[in-house]
Amino acid sequence: MSQVYVFEAKIIKYSLNRYVIYPPKEYQEKLKQYHGRKVKVIVILEEL
Repeated sequence: MSQVYVFEAKIIKYSLNRYVIYPPKEYQEKLKQYHGRKVKVIVILEEL
């Protein structure tokens, strides 16, 4: 069974050459149970 979470996130610089996708606080609690698992991510960038 698949679970889908849809939210807006920030991309932040984590270290010299690493970037992470930082979800909003209300999703962090839901997603922490999946720590360490591989997930599929779709990134959509909207032109302003």
